[in-house]
Amino acid sequence: MAERSKRICLYDAEKAKKINEETLKMFQKYQIDMSIRGLSENTVEQYKSDLMQWFIYMYNNQYNLSVLEATDDEIEEYYFYRKQQGNNVNRQKRVMSSISAFYKFLRKKKLIKESPVEFIDRPKAGLPIITQTYLTKEEVQLMREKLEEYGDIQLQVYAFLSLTTMGRVNAIAHLRWEQMDLENRIFENVLEKEGKIVEFSFSEETKCYIEKLLEYRKSNGIDDYGWVFVTPYITPTECVNNGTLNDWCKKIGSMIGQPTLHCHDFRHSYANLMKRAGVSLEDVSTMLNHSGTDVTKKFYLKVDTSKVRKIKDSITI
Repeated sequence: MAERSKRICLYDAEKAKKINEETLKMFQKYQIDMSIRGLSENTVEQYKSDLMQWFIYMYNNQYNLSVLEATDDEIEEYYFYRKQQGNNVNRQKRVMSSISAFYKFLRKKKLIKESPVEFIDRPKAGLPIITQTYLTKEEVQLMREKLEEYGDIQLQVYAFLSLTTMGRVNAIAHLRWEQMDLENRIFENVLEKEGKIVEFSFSEETKCYIEKLLEYRKSNGIDDYGWVFVTPYITPTECVNNGTLNDWCKKIGSMIGQPTLHCHDFRHSYANLMKRAGVSLEDVSTMLNHSGTDVTKKFYLKVDTSKVRKIKDSITI
């Protein structure tokens, strides 16, 4: 008999009233569309339930994001949360289908240009939807060596800028040279979630990679339109898309034996490495631009069970 998936109930009537107004407006339009299409009552209720749970999650954990602002990064975070709570693959696929159908509607109505779920792989039977990867110091060193060997300076900048700034993928994609103070190793006025304007600081090593990238583009006459990251498809007003950065991330992951590596893992990994190196939880939370330490502790730091094992081993029962 197939394993029954654990049910997750996030719904809260009071919180449902406080969901982002823009999200609720889009949701109302979608419900009208479903009724016009003549979907069965059971199907409509399933979609409504799945979507409301997701909206409540965004209210609880993602600053009450609008569905029009949510990126693949935030949606993957939600899928990973459900995996942690015990959802099996079939349940995950159903939830993904509900969210995907909603975004398909938004795109059809020209309310969005690009669906963020297009860049998220569907899980296969027996495999987890997302494997949260916390890179170790040894893996970071291996990444350093493999990228040097590969010889793509832009990929080096992307990897270590994402790692050491702990920036979300959408913010990284939109970085412009005019925001950079190279001497002080910061990007200023970075637009993050919920309209927050933050500062990204990066490592001395990353600074060296950036200097090499600038020299490479100058020597080769590459017009990047002011964007830090370029592809043949960028324009003066359109930056690299999140899906491309996700592909770069997977390429890096394959180099170091972590094929499921995704963009948010850089953020989680550096936060975890900082905490393990003795940086306080409060300081790590500030680096992540969190409003408090609860989210940092719950979702960004890997539990170190070695201390617990040592305590157990020291006691004879």
